[in-house]
Amino acid sequence: LQVICVFFFSSRRRHTRFLPVSWARRCVQETGINAEYMGIQQQQMTNKIYSDVFSYKTQKLQIAATLAGLDYEIVYLKMEDFKKPEFLAKNPNGKIPVLETPQGILLESNAILRYIARTALNTGLYGVNSYENSCVDQWLDWVSNELDPVIFQIVIPILGYSSPDTNTYLDARNNYYRIFTILENHLRQHTYMVGHQLTIADISVAVILVFAFRLCFGEKDRQRFPSIVRHTLTCLLYTSDAADDLLCVDLGGRRIIKKKKLLALQVTIILFNLQQIKSQ
Repeated sequence: LQVICVFFFSSRRRHTRFLPVSWARRCVQETGINAEYMGIQQQQMTNKIYSDVFSYKTQKLQIAATLAGLDYEIVYLKMEDFKKPEFLAKNPNGKIPVLETPQGILLESNAILRYIARTALNTGLYGVNSYENSCVDQWLDWVSNELDPVIFQIVIPILGYSSPDTNTYLDARNNYYRIFTILENHLRQHTYMVGHQLTIADISVAVILVFAFRLCFGEKDRQRFPSIVRHTLTCLLYTSDAADDLLCVDLGGRRIIKKKKLLALQVTIILFNLQQIKSQ
């Protein structure tokens, strides 16, 4: 049956008139033959990202999806929705973000980020070779295990989610400087986290750093870590032909814009970002 299907639905389109499309679709379902190979178009379900409106982890997914040219829509949820049966059926952990794809559900932001990058390997978002792929993985893990926790150690008391404690704060501050020194030393020698172009490692770093800029990365820190400031601005102003003229992704109040925009607009945005960061 597979041989017959391949013969009649190969690239030699003149043979397709012998079998009805409905019969061919049934063959695909029963035999598992790739529908695209057989010339049968199937309707694709839109990718859905489930999130709340404040998640910085969702921001990095939106940015990566736009640069990768991946069609998606955002489904915003409230905190009480996380424990509802319909959401728990998607993620038993009751956490966001969640990506619903035509193939199934994906959990954990870094796994989703890798999936998005792999859908468009030609963009270089996941690196350009196996070594760079591993370097991207390395930095994604580093951000999750080192950078994110140390920033939240500082930020949580500032936001009022825990009582301020002098000793705890000083320990967190020391860890903060240690981790930022590691990042500064790396970026002093590299424009991007991996290779010679923006990857999902840069996106992951930039999104959490924008959060830090707003709350705890003051003037003295900016002077102490100039390479981190430069890298953040580079990511904020990164341009890509993958982004539609009318689809600019928000990164903490800044936008990813197309190369075809007027130079005057780019200069305006550069000045705006510099002013915003200095004011914070």
